[in-house]
This record gives sequence, structure tokens and C-alpha cells, in this order.
Amino acid sequence: MTVLTVLEVPNILLSQTADDVVDFDDSLNDFVTDLFDTMHAYKGIGLAAPQVGVLKRLFVCEYDNNCLVCINPTLEVYGDELESEEGCLSIPNILATVTRYSGVNVSAYDINGDLFTQSFDGMMAVVIQHENDHLNGVLITHDSLKTRYHSG
Repeated sequence: MTVLTVLEVPNILLSQTADDVVDFDDSLNDFVTDLFDTMHAYKGIGLAAPQVGVLKRLFVCEYDNNCLVCINPTLEVYGDELESEEGCLSIPNILATVTRYSGVNVSAYDINGDLFTQSFDGMMAVVIQHENDHLNGVLITHDSLKTRYHSG
């Protein structure tokens, strides 16, 4: 079991945009295992690669016995807007009220490099939106968070 160090604000890496994952190899598999180990050790339900200092488009989450690995994800949100009170492992001891959508369609690659599309609602949809924001350098404390999915 490898527990990585979770970066905390104001670490500059947390505000950076992550790059696509291009190599689907044993080191990626090991890294995903490390992300799950770290998430569990910190008692989180989601963790994105940038939170441990790796600027790659990858996150893991686990909620209600549903484990998910998303590599190079794209999201399509749907449903009602809802206010979610969220915490973040990179911003300890802070809760923020964030506007999210009740559902999300995710297209991403799994650990084997196979593309999948899956829909989620409820808490899992919220977690996915939160973790995906990390890939774009967006934290729950950003004022611009509420408008990021709206086209102008």
C-alpha cells in the first residue's frame, strides 16, 4: 500500500490544467492503485491526480460501493441544479456550498485504455463533477465555479 501526499492550497499545482494521459501501462495501473490507497487513507470519496502533484487527466472515486476510474474524461451535465455542501482533501476543514447538476454523463477511458460512457446521478454525479474540476485547476472555493458549465 502506497499513500501519497495530498497537496493543499495554496500549492500552485492545484490551479493548473492537467494534460491527457497517453501511456496506458503498468506504471499507470500502479498509480491508480496508489490513488485509491491515498483516497482511503485520507478518508475521501474521490481523488484527482493533480491533488497528489501529477498533472494528468485522471481521477478515482468510490461512493456507495461504486468504484470508478476516469482517464481523460469528458462530462455532459444534465438535470436540475442543486446546491451541494462539499469538502476537499486539498482544502482541509473547509466546507463550501457549490452549485452542481443532478446528473452527469461521463465518457472516459478505463485503466486498460478502453473508452466507456456511463451516466450517474445523486452523490456520485456530484463527486464526479468535483473531481473533474480538479483536472481543470478549479477548486470549490473559486468564485467562477457556479458558471463554469454555462455557455455564454
